[in-house]
Amino acid sequence: MQRFLHSSIVLALFALAVSARAVSERAMYAPLPKYPAEAKAGHLTGSGAFAFHIQADGRVERVETLKSIGHPVLDSAAIAAFREWRFHPHDTSWTLRVPIRYVDGPVRIDSSMSRRPASGWGMLITVFSRGK
Repeated sequence: MQRFLHSSIVLALFALAVSARAVSERAMYAPLPKYPAEAKAGHLTGSGAFAFHIQADGRVERVETLKSIGHPVLDSAAIAAFREWRFHPHDTSWTLRVPIRYVDGPVRIDSSMSRRPASGWGMLITVFSRGK
């Protein structure tokens, strides 16, 4: 019984630490990337991933392309928006990876938008070319 109680306390403390980290990784300011007119006109779509190198004060120091979206105009639009993001301060600098996709068409919800991100990753960002 004592071993069970000890294990439960350790597990609860671990869960608390993980959830506190998840809360602190949320952006305080996160403008959605734009879907450039040129990309809309060309019906350009694609998926990519970027790494945010975030300073301890919460500012994005730089954005690194991990996987190109496939079109320079979409990569540039994503990077421009991501540079504006601001996060809660941390004790040290850190990195967060963020997947993004550009979809040609109206807003629609799918299962990939509600999946929990893997550790060190942010939620999938989906940018639609047209509103509802």
